[in-house]
Amino acid sequence: MSAAPEFTPVERIERAHAAACGRLRGGPAWEARRSAALARLVAGGLPDRRDENWKYLDWPELTRRRFEVGAPAGLALERIATLLLDLPEAWRFVLVDGRFQPALSRLPDDGSIRIESLASAAESDPGNVASLPSVPGDGVDERFALLAEAFADDGALLRLADGADARRGVYLVHVSTGESSPAAHARVVVEAGRDSHLRIVEHFVSAGAGECFTNLTCELRLGVGSRVDHLRLHQQDPAVVHVETLLATQDRNSAYTQAIFAIGGRIVRSNLEVRLQGPAAETRVHGLFMVDGVRQADLYALIEHAAPHTRSEQVFRGVAADRGRGAYNGRVRVREDAAKADSQQSSRNLILSPLAEINTRPQLEILTDDVKCSHGATTGSLDADQLFYLLSRGIDPDTARGLLTFAFCEDVVAQVTEPGLRRHIEELVVGHLPDRDIIREFV
Repeated sequence: MSAAPEFTPVERIERAHAAACGRLRGGPAWEARRSAALARLVAGGLPDRRDENWKYLDWPELTRRRFEVGAPAGLALERIATLLLDLPEAWRFVLVDGRFQPALSRLPDDGSIRIESLASAAESDPGNVASLPSVPGDGVDERFALLAEAFADDGALLRLADGADARRGVYLVHVSTGESSPAAHARVVVEAGRDSHLRIVEHFVSAGAGECFTNLTCELRLGVGSRVDHLRLHQQDPAVVHVETLLATQDRNSAYTQAIFAIGGRIVRSNLEVRLQGPAAETRVHGLFMVDGVRQADLYALIEHAAPHTRSEQVFRGVAADRGRGAYNGRVRVREDAAKADSQQSSRNLILSPLAEINTRPQLEILTDDVKCSHGATTGSLDADQLFYLLSRGIDPDTARGLLTFAFCEDVVAQVTEPGLRRHIEELVVGHLPDRDIIREFV
């Protein structure tokens, strides 16, 4: 449903917040934080095309969406259960329209890992609110984090004790219904203790076909020697607009890996900021977006090297067909005290139709000597020689183009080590290709 034209987006946010206050959980401490966040958001406003990191986004489509949250939905749990991936060994935490659903979840009884509702944690221990989500800043890239601060009344809190081993995985599911609530806001906090190891599979799906705006803030804190492997799969309905803000801070010798697959939704906008604040910390981010129809994926990543001997790698692949629009904006900042930093960026993109568009901007900001940094970007069509080779073997043109596109995407998909999960992602990729039934016989 379109918003009333006489109100600006910020005015609609104010009105929606006034209407929702009585329904939001968290107690007085959260209410004070919400009010402060709303005031700062109103003062600064939402980002728009004039802001450098946001200029490619489809603002008319985003800002016409409704931002208010509704009452908890009456859920058909069996329907939602069919959307979940089969990850039998993983613990499961399900959020529906931003609220925890215990009936669909499977939580650990191991004291070394704690997974709980963020609202319940705040209500049971109000004095501990300050150590839960950090208060967002006033920068333009954190405005949607302020929006989540103002509206979210739940989310997930994951805490690993020192030395904990959670490689069996946490399956974190975000379900949007678009029915009782036109918007869903949530926050996730991950705290990995010293020398701990955590694997997270984060999955975004839709249980309804209605228009919905979803907004997520995720904060990750990696202790000394910890490791977090984070896979993020966007598989929402084409009517969903999704914005997310991820902030990761890494201590000495920690390692953070993220693989993001934006293969669903009307708009997916991802903001990732990683700060390597301890010596020898490292991060690897791999991403794939596929856009067709009028869909859009807009991925922004900032990696900040703030200590010596830190390493980072960004590998992104994009595929655009029909009128699809994609964007990758990857920035690396090497601070003055980050000698011996090592950073690499790679962005390769395929344009499959004349009206498709991809914008790519790898950037380096180096403020010290004795570093090793590189970046590269390409955007074009399929390789003519490879296409000719397949055609000369009797493969029809559509199938040949589909096979080459699938092979292009495998650069990122191959990073998924769990066989069942990898196969699911490959099926999603194949589903966006021509002659998909024939291609399945090859792959």
